[in-house]
Amino acid sequence: MASLIHPRMLSSLEATFYVATCTIQEATETRDDYGQPIPVWADVVGLTDLACSVAALSENEQRRPVGTISEETHHISIAGYYSAVLPTMRAVVATVNYDIVAVEYDSHNIMTRLRTRLVT
Repeated sequence: MASLIHPRMLSSLEATFYVATCTIQEATETRDDYGQPIPVWADVVGLTDLACSVAALSENEQRRPVGTISEETHHISIAGYYSAVLPTMRAVVATVNYDIVAVEYDSHNIMTRLRTRLVT
């Protein structure tokens, strides 16, 4: 079967399109003195320093009596097919932690796209 994508396309895009690097982290839970769960995040082996690009999708702001909550959604495109990435993980790009909401793949299994959420 012929492919519409040239095999060297991805490597040529890395210099101009994938301008950032992404590390995928997974949480393990510990408990505080009161028994409340505390997530401890660690890098996933084989999913560090991946070439990526980040694109903003939407932003929502809610004003409440205790303060303002801002929620942003982003797409993070990663060069390569990474089936080990799960929605329970998070992506770290330039010290910003993005919660992964969904993981998508292109039809050729060449790129991985993450739909993420950033709450501040």
